[in-house]
Amino acid sequence: MTPFDRKVRAEIYRLFAEGLVSVDAEAIGRSGNLARQLVEQSLVRLEADHRIVLLPDTQRVMMAHPFSGVDTGYRAQINGRSWFANCAWDALAIVALLGDGTGRATGRDGVIDWSVVGGRISPDGLVHLLVPAAQFWDDIGFT
Repeated sequence: MTPFDRKVRAEIYRLFAEGLVSVDAEAIGRSGNLARQLVEQSLVRLEADHRIVLLPDTQRVMMAHPFSGVDTGYRAQINGRSWFANCAWDALAIVALLGDGTGRATGRDGVIDWSVVGGRISPDGLVHLLVPAAQFWDDIGFT
């Protein structure tokens, strides 16, 4: 990864952490004072390296683990703010990164809520992964 790619990637994470949902080349360039064309080229490289995922045919970030740029049914909440996550693990990761809070997963099996206080998860739960980790990137959007 080039130094410029690192700068773009850091800006992506900063924007997501601040609560921006639609993180795209324009927002990254504007907030980081970076040339949009160079940002667009960087996004392509970052996606090719599996560091982010772009929405198809756009320069908008769909995934920058643990953050999601789309509503997946998984959400992390801290002090009245919330972030989309890609999965239950990523919701936990957002809480671990940004502070004590709660997570919520909604799906065909209902709603699962959890909280993290002082680094401890409550209640105890189980996360079932449908796809083996070695195959995550075969279809990361599904995984």
